[in-house]
Amino acid sequence: MSLLSFLDKKTKPMLGLDISSTTVKMLELSRQGSGFRVENYAVRALPASSVVEKNINDVEAVAQAIKATVQSSRSKLKDAAVAVPGSAVITKMIDMPAGLSDDAMELQISLEADQYIPYPPRRSCVGL
Repeated sequence: MSLLSFLDKKTKPMLGLDISSTTVKMLELSRQGSGFRVENYAVRALPASSVVEKNINDVEAVAQAIKATVQSSRSKLKDAAVAVPGSAVITKMIDMPAGLSDDAMELQISLEADQYIPYPPRRSCVGL
């Protein structure tokens, strides 16, 4: 599967979301022939100090801005493609026995993550 498989000819429209230190930007693209078409676009300003040096300081304010941006775009899509800068990614290989249930795997991953991540994990994203 290609890294850019979301751009294949058979794909459904896709939301792209960009969170900067000052704004939330949303773009809905669909495939049109050999190119792409902008179906919806919206930008919403973030309150001052919500995002500082690529760190979200006010999760609630950013969540509200994302929700307002999607609502103002009038997009009907529920899934989005969101990029995370490499500096914000933590990668760790975990060896686990085969045949673990989903709950057992989630528990094992959570226990491992506690050793390496200095803040509690977020379990969900903003409901669009």
